[in-house]
Amino acid sequence: MENTEFSKFIEELKAKNDIVGVIGSYIPLERKGRTYWARCPFHGEKTPSFAVNEVDQFYHCFGCKVGGDVIKFVMEMESVDYMGAVSILAEKVNMQVPSFSDNNRNLKEDIAEKKKHKDRLIALMKSAAKHYNKNLFEGKNPEALNYLVNQRHVSREIAAKFGLGASIDYTEIISYLKSEGFSEKEILDSGVAKLNDRGEMYDSVGKRLVFPLIDIMGNVIGFCGRVLEKKVDFAKYINTAETMLFSKGKTLYGINLVKKHKQDNPQDPIKYLIIVEGQMDVVSLHKAGFTTAVASMGTALTENQAKLIKRFTDNVLICYDGDFAGQKATIRGLEILKENGLNVKVVSLPEGLDPDDVINKQGKDAYIKLLKEALPLLDFKLELVRKQSDLSTKDGKSKYIENALEVLREIPSDVEREVYIDVVSEVSNTNVDFLKRQLSGVSPALKTPVIKEEYTRQAVDTIDSASLKAQKFVLSCMMHLKPFAHFNNDISFIFVGEEYVDIARAIEESKNSVSTKQMIESCREKLYGRHEELFSEVLNYEMAYGDEESEAKYFKDSLWIIYKGYLDSRLEFLNKQLLEEQDNTERKKIITEIADIVSKIKLKKVDL
Repeated sequence: MENTEFSKFIEELKAKNDIVGVIGSYIPLERKGRTYWARCPFHGEKTPSFAVNEVDQFYHCFGCKVGGDVIKFVMEMESVDYMGAVSILAEKVNMQVPSFSDNNRNLKEDIAEKKKHKDRLIALMKSAAKHYNKNLFEGKNPEALNYLVNQRHVSREIAAKFGLGASIDYTEIISYLKSEGFSEKEILDSGVAKLNDRGEMYDSVGKRLVFPLIDIMGNVIGFCGRVLEKKVDFAKYINTAETMLFSKGKTLYGINLVKKHKQDNPQDPIKYLIIVEGQMDVVSLHKAGFTTAVASMGTALTENQAKLIKRFTDNVLICYDGDFAGQKATIRGLEILKENGLNVKVVSLPEGLDPDDVINKQGKDAYIKLLKEALPLLDFKLELVRKQSDLSTKDGKSKYIENALEVLREIPSDVEREVYIDVVSEVSNTNVDFLKRQLSGVSPALKTPVIKEEYTRQAVDTIDSASLKAQKFVLSCMMHLKPFAHFNNDISFIFVGEEYVDIARAIEESKNSVSTKQMIESCREKLYGRHEELFSEVLNYEMAYGDEESEAKYFKDSLWIIYKGYLDSRLEFLNKQLLEEQDNTERKKIITEIADIVSKIKLKKVDL
């Protein structure tokens, strides 16, 4: 059986296993319009946010961001691999999984071989973790035990909770794993060992205190080693290499314990996660009773980590050391969390102290006070700009205003921007009206704002319900690849509201999609999990107009409503500009553009 035939089998299998029926056999579904809703089976929630689209045969949770087709759902629910899910679905509809020809047998054997190798690596990592742990508690690395017990005051119970261990030297763990029947290739593939310049294997976390890195399923996927004595040429923390088990951008140290906390307290929602820099910070915070503390694998957070956090809470407190503030990559990481729907606040630590220092020197209540005083991300960024500017000098004040306005331009809400512009005015002792003009994008030299950006930045409550419906309908037609909804150019600038503009841009960037499903998946990827509620509305917008001709007519009318809104806004701006402009040459240019817009409105000409 050739690969193309196997693909046909999968298509038939999915066609016979309607996703609504299959998912409905696991969890109760409630229909609303063309979408079915349920409480997500993959994370605890009180309000249904798990949507099943019958048309596109696709599920998506707006809470934890999981999604996929019917095969993916069965894989997740039954904890099986791809072929395991295929077998389950085939049995449901009395289909026989066909025998494999050489080509497909090779494919199946390749999948099976990879799974077998992965299982061996998981077993190896578990064995290595137990051995490191034994080394620690048998005192085979006295420095590591002394550091934990006498310097960090970590009890045996806490050390066992995290599975802490110790490496004795650079070869002992390798000899042990070989004695357990693991090959050199498996030891290298696991990341436990590396090769030196002479081709010799050595322990990746040799002679260090060892922290097992455990994923959300409870598997040891890597190790982090902390050096016990200060050396110029030694990094304080070092992770084992990324492998088929471990990717530092996809996990958080301590996330397995957060999952256990949630399982042990199902009726007690997790209020927030505290994200710190080092593994030792996590251990110390758990010791002090902060059981939802985790550590990032480096300060630049990722979208995958954001999605992982969303499975447990919407609130994040970032508690990094004070020197992180100037790192652009770190700030971008916090923005990624916010873009994925997380409420991000930043905890300011006293100079030179880490969380454990604060608790040991000032007490647990002092740390709780710092958590309560955490600044929202926007406030933190403005405070950071203030600290980096010398407001006593003209240059410093000018730089502060310039950088602060850049921060304010990121705010989608006009109301919120209005509040923060008063803050910038007070800090810089600058006239509010002047700041507003600067914020609007007016250039003193040209007196010409970027009208598209200003127009699209308007709040959606500034337009009527008919215009909102028109925007949703046009975007829905574009997303469903209707033949009458194709544009050669980017038309996102005619939409009002940041979320509508972002979806339009995602569609523009995905316009080479060959199917609606591919378009949907591409748009979701480009939106990074933002605007999921509106995205779902657009995706499921009712288009029951009988035939394509009626839909095309309604589309044309809707497009004109949106475009005319843009033209009216542009015309209003140009008329105001004409009254202020003194230069005759510039006035002629403005008058020409006004005449062109008036003509378009009169003729209902859509020039896109």
